Amino acid sequence: MQFRLTLPPLLKIYSDALESGDASLALVFEMLVAAIGVMDKSSIVTYHTKIFEQCLLALDLRHEHPKSIKIIDGVEKNVIHAIVTLTLRLTESMFRPLFLQSLEWAESEVVEHDSLALRSVNRNISFYNLVNKMAEEQRSLFVPYFKYLIDGSTRYLTEQDNDSNSLSQKHKKRKINGDIKLKNGSLSPEKWHLRALILNSLYKCFLYDTGNLKFLNATNFQLVADPPTMEDQLSDIPTVEEVDLILVCCLGQMAVAVGSDDIWKQLNHDVLMQTRSEKLRPRILGLKVVKFLMEHLKEEYLVLLPETIPFLGELLEDSEHIVKSLAQSVFKELESISGENLRRYL
Repeated sequence: MQFRLTLPPLLKIYSDALESGDASLALVFEMLVAAIGVMDKSSIVTYHTKIFEQCLLALDLRHEHPKSIKIIDGVEKNVIHAIVTLTLRLTESMFRPLFLQSLEWAESEVVEHDSLALRSVNRNISFYNLVNKMAEEQRSLFVPYFKYLIDGSTRYLTEQDNDSNSLSQKHKKRKINGDIKLKNGSLSPEKWHLRALILNSLYKCFLYDTGNLKFLNATNFQLVADPPTMEDQLSDIPTVEEVDLILVCCLGQMAVAVGSDDIWKQLNHDVLMQTRSEKLRPRILGLKVVKFLMEHLKEEYLVLLPETIPFLGELLEDSEHIVKSLAQSVFKELESISGENLRRYL
């Protein structure tokens, strides 16, 4: 059967499938993935925009949250799988405008029932879920597209709920937009989720930034390295091990990717300063970033040794056992890399 005969019925049943619930909608996108897989080149050229727009409509379900959809994550994975399957078959000239369209969609302001226009955090969660999957599948080919994401990423990593929630004058919960301000001033679960996705996508960017035209130059490094300031800004939020790991890997891989002594010194200094925080979590995460740098830079880390030793000396005397134990592990590894007994420098 020709694709031009297959596509219209698939797109037409979307509304009915949506009303029927998760399983029906997931099946529609599974069929769409199968159809995309057998499209010939002429069909891709003719129909790729139409397919993408249908997928983008479905990607808005997290924001719209219709009653018929019970588990949005499952449906969204099917939608993203369809988008990624399509994009893997597109040329650069076909893919770029669609990506920019999805970015514009994510960044657009949404007017809610109280007539206040805001960017939808839930829409951005869906977008960065898509970005993560595309970075994972396209690897170094996708890295150049992060230049379009720098501004939005840094904004969401630094923005506090009260930055955008002077809007809560009417004391209405923004469940759809994810802009619910919590009483203790911490981030809403939606913004916490979004930050985790952004950090994960940046980690993948740095991991695959291996081409001749490096994305992570000194300018982009500075833009990304300033936010988040770093763990201290998240101190009111209960520690989430998975997100902590992403943050450590993101900062560490950023240093590995940039490959510059001067920038290593800057990042190492900023991380070490976090270990002097009165709060426990920044001290632990700071040490974990130092450990990541040592493990991946190895002998190249030795240029940072003179500044690192005094900080480790302080941390070896920390009142918290977990910090002291981690500092001992880092110090031992540093001695192994240097081949010296570093105790005499403490």
